[in-house]
Amino acid sequence: MANGRQVDSAKAKLDPRVERVVAFVRRTLHEPPDYVQLARLANLSYCQLFRLCKLHLGLSLQQLVERERIARAKRLLALNHLSIKEVAAQVGYADQLYFSRRFQRAVGVSPTQFRADQLANPETALHPYSYYMGLATTERTYGSSV
Repeated sequence: MANGRQVDSAKAKLDPRVERVVAFVRRTLHEPPDYVQLARLANLSYCQLFRLCKLHLGLSLQQLVERERIARAKRLLALNHLSIKEVAAQVGYADQLYFSRRFQRAVGVSPTQFRADQLANPETALHPYSYYMGLATTERTYGSSV
């Protein structure tokens, strides 16, 4: 495993091949990952791409896919308009229970609890009305009389 300095300096100069792979993974999260196709996209062998991802991202290809799926699931859950099953399908998990286990393992809470926590605390970064999701926050909330 690479030490923190190597990973940090590598992130500053992300290899364009790794950037292409990451962008492709983000666009195709709903599909099962095809690691051979990812390697072809980068014009590398699977082993070379694996090493390059470890060097630049500090993650294996499998970890990259999992990280991106969980990140997208967090954003979708914060919006509260999709069921857990629909979120699972949109991030590439055919089995809702398997998605829930993977999500809980990565985040520390179930998808249902994560959604409840996000909606209960409007100041969190993933809340639908948060500045961090590209929307401005105001001091007044909808329906307040102040």
